[in-house]
Amino acid sequence: MKKLQLKQHLTTAELSSKFMSCTNLHHRNYWQILLSVSFNPNKKAEEYAQFLGIKKSKVYRIVELYNNQGAGFTDNLKWGGRRDETSFLTLEEENILMESIRSKAICGHILTAKDLLFEIEDKLNKKVSDDYVWDLLKRHNWKKKAPRPIHPKHNQESQDEFKKNSQKYWIPSQ
Repeated sequence: MKKLQLKQHLTTAELSSKFMSCTNLHHRNYWQILLSVSFNPNKKAEEYAQFLGIKKSKVYRIVELYNNQGAGFTDNLKWGGRRDETSFLTLEEENILMESIRSKAICGHILTAKDLLFEIEDKLNKKVSDDYVWDLLKRHNWKKKAPRPIHPKHNQESQDEFKKNSQKYWIPSQ
């Protein structure tokens, strides 16, 4: 396996001060990796990973980010969350869309998610998946509310009678 080398973007003392002053836990772990590589040069990634209790792929990734982007590599990191470049609408545009849909839903013009899908596709002028509709509803705290189904042959009187005369506890058969 190849041995890790850090480019001299920062000295060991500067790496140490970055590590000590970092408040973000993830970034602090990244600086710890770089500091370990800086203090113990010419070791393999497996040794650093075993010492720090992480995977060797993470060691490779962090060292590569530091070598390519320099000391400010943590400024460009984005993990998880909503990506604006992959979203169809901004949150403000979604709020406006949901308000326009709310008035139609209250009047009973939108009854199913399929109706909502058609409204969204008309607004965007493009096809969207069913998952997008459900994610949109979840983001804006809309919930599906429907009454529990009732069997057409149910008899409320016999149900009440059963509840009154049934045992309060269950004894298993032996």
